[in-house]
Amino acid sequence: MGSQLSIILVYILQWVRWGGIIMIAIIGMSILLSEAAKSKLSPSRIIAVAGSAILAAVLFWLLPTLVNYARVDSNNIVPDHPIGSYQ
Repeated sequence: MGSQLSIILVYILQWVRWGGIIMIAIIGMSILLSEAAKSKLSPSRIIAVAGSAILAAVLFWLLPTLVNYARVDSNNIVPDHPIGSYQ
C-alpha cells in the first residue's frame, strides 16, 4: 500500500475528477438547453456540443495521469545533472 498521505491524495484526486466530470455534464446540458430555448437546435449542433463535452470530460479525466507520466519520464529526457558535471 502507501502512506496515509498518498491514500488521502488519491481520494482527493478521485473526488476532483468526478466533480469535474459532473460540472462538464452540467455545463454541456445547459448549453443544449439554451440552444433549444433559442430554437436553433439542429442535429449537427447537438452532436457538436455532446462531442465536445465528452472530449472535455475524457481530457479532464486523463490530464492528471498524463502530467504524472511526464513528470516521471522527464528525468530520462533531461538528465538531473547539469551539463559538464560528473555522472
